[in-house]
Amino acid sequence: MKLRHLLIAANLLAGLSAVAQTTSSADTTYPATGVRPASPSQKIRDAMLHRHEKHLEAFKTSLKLKPEQELQWAAFAGHMKPRSPEYHAMAMADMEKLSTPERIDKMAALKNQRDAEIQKRGDATKAFYATLSEDQKKTFDEHTAKLMHRMAERHLAGPGPMMHTN
Repeated sequence: MKLRHLLIAANLLAGLSAVAQTTSSADTTYPATGVRPASPSQKIRDAMLHRHEKHLEAFKTSLKLKPEQELQWAAFAGHMKPRSPEYHAMAMADMEKLSTPERIDKMAALKNQRDAEIQKRGDATKAFYATLSEDQKKTFDEHTAKLMHRMAERHLAGPGPMMHTN
């Protein structure tokens, strides 16, 4: 799974560097709109963010939150925002220039950072969960159980087609 993330990040980085090499350094605008169209990677990010927001909104609706729970929901939802692909690319930048021990240390530091973020998400989830009624907790549990099941299925299914090197 980690290798898959590394390969995705490397492919994104390679794609971004290829795009950067083929475009001029001047800010290109287009006469019809006056703005540069979104890059393919930007479109993917936007679509992922839109799906995430749509999912959270549907989840919020299914919980039937009371007005006094809105503040806690906002805090919870704020902690659930996905990282940007740029974050992954920056984390992996210049990895090939490092020695093996330095790469190991950098990967350990990144793991520690991810672990801290997971802990923050877990704490935010527990704090929000504590504000829910029994019916809302049941809905929350059912929803997250489905998500965990889907994640496990993807993990057990193994790497996708882009991972095959034969």
